[in-house]
Amino acid sequence: MQPTVSYIQSRFDEFNARFFSGALPPVPIKLSHARTFLGKLTFTKHRSWLFGPTRYENFVLRINARIDLPESLIEDTILHEMIHYYIAVNQLRDTSAHGRLFRLEMKRINTEGNRHITISYRFTPEQLAALYPEKALF
Repeated sequence: MQPTVSYIQSRFDEFNARFFSGALPPVPIKLSHARTFLGKLTFTKHRSWLFGPTRYENFVLRINARIDLPESLIEDTILHEMIHYYIAVNQLRDTSAHGRLFRLEMKRINTEGNRHITISYRFTPEQLAALYPEKALF
């Protein structure tokens, strides 16, 4: 399946209601054709003065549409990025990008929703061939 913006938006809305009590604000969604990631939450950090609090702004949810992926993997990728979004929007501090808080949320959603969200994903040989056709071995 190759996702569309409307598909991602519908999943975002559904997952927001189901796993985040509808607390996540709307976020711009863009399709990516990157070869290096399935999903990414981008944002800018803004600090009003030297030692002031950091604010996160200009969030964009990017989901890879370069290759055909299973629908469940796309959904788990959306959820993975939504966890990052939840942490950033609520100005929560974690031990690292995929630290303790992230892993607790991931475990909660995996358990409640029978999902398979992971920290990272390893492309199959077929997916790598689709991403890098110029390097495909014949």
